[in-house]
Amino acid sequence: MPAIPGPRTPAQLFRAGRAFQHSLPEGLEHLRDSYGPVSVFGVGPTRTHFLFGPQANSLVMRNEDNFRFSGAYDMLRPIAGDTALVTTDGEPHARRKRKSRPSFHRGGAEESTRLILASIDETIGRWRPGQQVDVHRALRSAIRSAMLRLFCGERLAAQERFLVAELDRIHELMDYPLPQQLIAWKLPSAARGRALKAISAVERRIYEEIRRRRRAGDPGGGRPRSDGHPGDLISVMLSDDGPAMSDREIRDMVVSALIAGYDPVGSGLGWAVYNSLNTPGVWQRMREEARQAPEGEATAAARVRELRYTNWVVQESLRTHPPVVMSPRRCVRGFRYEGHLIRAGSLVAVSEYITHRSPDVWSEPDRFVPERWDTSRDGYRAPTPFEYLPYGYGGRRCIGANIAAVVLPAALSRLARRTTLDLRTRQPQYGGIPALIPRDGLFAEVGVAPQEERADGVLAKEPR
Repeated sequence: MPAIPGPRTPAQLFRAGRAFQHSLPEGLEHLRDSYGPVSVFGVGPTRTHFLFGPQANSLVMRNEDNFRFSGAYDMLRPIAGDTALVTTDGEPHARRKRKSRPSFHRGGAEESTRLILASIDETIGRWRPGQQVDVHRALRSAIRSAMLRLFCGERLAAQERFLVAELDRIHELMDYPLPQQLIAWKLPSAARGRALKAISAVERRIYEEIRRRRRAGDPGGGRPRSDGHPGDLISVMLSDDGPAMSDREIRDMVVSALIAGYDPVGSGLGWAVYNSLNTPGVWQRMREEARQAPEGEATAAARVRELRYTNWVVQESLRTHPPVVMSPRRCVRGFRYEGHLIRAGSLVAVSEYITHRSPDVWSEPDRFVPERWDTSRDGYRAPTPFEYLPYGYGGRRCIGANIAAVVLPAALSRLARRTTLDLRTRQPQYGGIPALIPRDGLFAEVGVAPQEERADGVLAKEPR
């Protein structure tokens, strides 16, 4: 049986390592282009088998019994915890996911959208003509502020300045390039020390809030809801509905929701803004659609579906810049793929990014074309769940996907209607793990805010 392709000589190892050091997408593209749809790279516990393409996605994601999260996301255990969704499998994972579901579906998604849009409104209300802003950073901060309230409640959200400072120290290490991050989590370093100290500080505040509510017999944190919304995530996890959760389980759910919540949504919105401004005519067309939408704000899924073109923009942006670039698993049993034997216990990874940029699946995959999502166009073919999977698949689909599906088009439509932006960052470099972010920011110059109602049209400034 042939050896699995991959870098072996010092020169090959250097080139592959340098590509991954530059960015995760570049490292994955290097392996695909140099070694094909199956390759292996890394040493010891980091040795990973990379399987590229829809067939590989189907094999790994449909067979949850053989391809497990446990053992694949050990790097996140110091942050997310041993009972988090991302570090567990089977019935324990399903039980915790069912318990938390009210925060992420229906009323939870609508409340999330309402709070995030209000936070974004507050942010863009501070922008002034002529000002240069890092759009990704500003929107990420707005989303994070809202999610602190959604997940932790008002009492902890009042400590936002402290919590944000600590979360930034965690992300300092999480945003290292992959090779550097793998080493940093294993060996003593100043960045690792800062991250672990920050994790302890955040979880200490969360534990205090959980225990305070338990002692007071007040799962809702003193804010009873009568509008059908389940309340913040802590209150949902403390509720009598469903199985009881330990303090540790609640801590792990809240911390992992914070870490894995605002970054993927912020990433998705930031790249949608970039792609819209970088493609002539897109921003203006979204603005016109927003002005023609029915009165009121789009905070429900039914309302957001009316933003037809804006949804195409979001779908296309999630294709070209998926929030999650790569998904690892640990295989329980050995298996054969493309003529190669991959042994039991191996670390296996598939890539959403590589699949979304594959010319075997997509016409002109590197072009940003929102119209490719128009179901009425000639030749339209809906992608399979393994050709387009920005939020994963099946039982391991991202629990926040329903929130993102409403928030992203609603927020993008809001931005297009209320702002005029002139893109300055034309070739952003990739950064971030696990969420894909513009490494050095995404800068735009703020123009004169458009008038929403004018007899002769909308005051607009197309990107140069």
